[in-house]
Amino acid sequence: MNAGIVISIVFGVVYFILTHFIAEYIGKNRTIGYGRSVFWCILLTPVIGIFIVLMSRKTKE
Repeated sequence: MNAGIVISIVFGVVYFILTHFIAEYIGKNRTIGYGRSVFWCILLTPVIGIFIVLMSRKTKE
């Protein structure tokens, strides 16, 4: 198998795991919510998405 294909697959898996982690564990307790945090993490990157999620306010529990 080509090394570039393997790297692309690993990067894709890590990308979606980080997106899910940010949205599920951080975004659901914020006003941005799960759906919008997934949107921003996929549209931009999980690194920039986490900054967007962390800038939103926490919900009252």
